[in-house]
Amino acid sequence: MNPKPYINTKQTGKKGQVAVYIMVHVGYKSMKFNTGVNCLAANWDPKTLRIKGNSKETKDDNLVIEQALARLNDIAVRYRLQNIQLTPELLKNEWKNPARRIDFYKFFDEVIAERKAELAHNTVKSHKSAIEIMKKYKASLAFSEITPDFIDSFQRWLRTKHGNDTNTIHTKMRVLRNYLNVAIRKGIISENPFSRVKLRKATTSRVFLNPEELKVLWDLYESKKLTEAKQKILRHFLFMCFTGLRISDMKQLNAGNVIGGMLVFNVKKTKAVKQNMVKVPLNSYSLQLIADEKSETKLLFNTISEQKMNTYIKEIVGAAGIEKEVTNHTGRHTFATCWLKKTKNLAQLQVLLGHSNITETMIYVHVDDDMLRGEMKNFESLIFADEKK
Repeated sequence: MNPKPYINTKQTGKKGQVAVYIMVHVGYKSMKFNTGVNCLAANWDPKTLRIKGNSKETKDDNLVIEQALARLNDIAVRYRLQNIQLTPELLKNEWKNPARRIDFYKFFDEVIAERKAELAHNTVKSHKSAIEIMKKYKASLAFSEITPDFIDSFQRWLRTKHGNDTNTIHTKMRVLRNYLNVAIRKGIISENPFSRVKLRKATTSRVFLNPEELKVLWDLYESKKLTEAKQKILRHFLFMCFTGLRISDMKQLNAGNVIGGMLVFNVKKTKAVKQNMVKVPLNSYSLQLIADEKSETKLLFNTISEQKMNTYIKEIVGAAGIEKEVTNHTGRHTFATCWLKKTKNLAQLQVLLGHSNITETMIYVHVDDDMLRGEMKNFESLIFADEKK
């Protein structure tokens, strides 16, 4: 690249001064960068490529020129170490936004600010949380340091020092990978190091309640034996079991979302331009739960944080004798599983859950042990039926 300072004698300022630029050649293109320094043309030394003189002002100006040269050389070295071709556009971007190009965390903060309007609150929160954990592993992080080796090392640290399981690590790695993809689109890097890293994800079984367990919880709710706080949490959880709502969707519901005995709302999962409207008919159970809430605010349900809600749910379910790792999302799984078990209608379930793609709904096409045992009995009774006749 070989950057060299020079003065632009074709343009003179009010005080007869000229601007000091740095000329570089990237590929077959010449580029100039303004150092912000000005001097009299007569004071420019064409041999040293610096301003002549020993005054403090002159020394400061020459220092600025040297720092600009160092910046350009640093950019060239970093790209060479990453085996990335430095293009004129990349160099221009690096010069304009030096902190962002060097510091991944700075870049992340800027992108989050740019995308805040289109991302759901919980998504922003989870992305920030993942990056904060990364900062504990490495307080400062340049793009050039994010290599396949760094990713592998970070995953090992999450597993051994932070106690994360395979799927939790996978979630955090996806966040990092997504923002590196944004960096590619913005021309900051040309290759995502994740292209050479295989992320592992463990297959997990989705926890759901069968109709009998759901009946146990409904009877517990009807008995009114719980404390007021737990009764309220159980009411919210049961509402998700009878409607298939996510907790994020339930939190935003108000009286205006109830139209003609149906819930009508836009899903809260993303803030995409194209909103996905969902319509869920309210059955007698869900209508009773809305009435029991007796909300004094605009919201249908006055919920607490998801973390506290999950703690209460585990206590309630455990006290009811149900030995499952239940969270608020179990309500959605319960609805989907019970719907398929009773109706076998996957297309309708897709509409009720607000899935834009049928493959999302297919994850609920599973069977529990009771269904397997029942079908095996049917198979047993039919297998030799013709021979017996």
